[in-house]
Amino acid sequence: MSAARRMVAVTMAGRTHEVPVESPRVPTDWRRRGLAVALAVTGALTVACVVWSTVSIAHLLGGGEAAYAGASVFDAAWLVVVLLEVYHRYDRARRAAAQRVGWALLVVSMAALIAYGIRLGDWGVAVGGPAVSLVAKTLWVAVLSATQRDLSPVAAGWVAAERDRAYAELAVAGVDLEVTRTRAAVAQQRAAMEAVYGPLAVAGSGEAPLVIERQEQPEHARVPDHGARLLERAAEDQARASASMDAAYNAGLPAREVLARAARLRQERPEAPEPEASAQVSGPEPAGTFRTGSGESPEERVPEQRPANLRSAVYTLYALGVEDADEITARLSAMLGAVSRASVDRYLREARAAASAKGP
Repeated sequence: MSAARRMVAVTMAGRTHEVPVESPRVPTDWRRRGLAVALAVTGALTVACVVWSTVSIAHLLGGGEAAYAGASVFDAAWLVVVLLEVYHRYDRARRAAAQRVGWALLVVSMAALIAYGIRLGDWGVAVGGPAVSLVAKTLWVAVLSATQRDLSPVAAGWVAAERDRAYAELAVAGVDLEVTRTRAAVAQQRAAMEAVYGPLAVAGSGEAPLVIERQEQPEHARVPDHGARLLERAAEDQARASASMDAAYNAGLPAREVLARAARLRQERPEAPEPEASAQVSGPEPAGTFRTGSGESPEERVPEQRPANLRSAVYTLYALGVEDADEITARLSAMLGAVSRASVDRYLREARAAASAKGP
């Protein structure tokens, strides 16, 4: 190999010129070249060994394409284990386990070749046939010993710790990837179902169901027993009606249809008799109720029961024709207390999408 040439700036008499200079040659790595030749020769002999073993064992199995396919398994098995030995060359325990498996598979292949020679009645084939596989395996053991390095206990412990850390990162990454794929599948399934059934309730959304808590009233605000029973019954009816309407919304029924049917039922029912004077309860109207003027049509009236959550309240107001977010926020704030404008906007968009998908 000719020496490499490179240009070097040389200055003489105040002037500089680029002058070619020969660079020293890199010394030949005869060790690496020898190892490459050994690998090439071993690989060629292994190919010859596989061909011989496959043909011999195929004849033992009766010939045919299926027999050749089955015969190729014998030598291919211990060759795969040779690759595992290379992979575990820095792990003594795993490399030793791969070596034991490789020798066991080689014994099986040699036994098949011995049986083939005995069947032919030729002891030369019975002895020389398995010797071919034994020589190929021995060559691989010798060549791989030049690439294997046994680490000291301290270095092996450090490598094992690094390997454990890498395996832990791979395990966590695999779990994260599985969770991400599952969440994406759930989102796609939810989007497909909402396109058919309308908006669905989200589990764990933080919207608690309506809970009616009994609070002690001061002595001057207490009403007679008959009036107390009426108030308790009214509260239970309101909670039951609110839960039923919310269930209808979650089932995907159009809000306008639910409220219109409820209004028709109220219109068809006879008015309840006026309670006795002793049973009438005077006092301010509960803060949870809101209504419009009595002259409006039943479809435009706001239900008098307290909604189970903000979502059902927004759906109800939208179904009654209230489509302005500011007006909805003001009404619900007066009824439920402080409400989130962002939540109102989100539920209003859902109500509009459901109305456009389901129709009136």
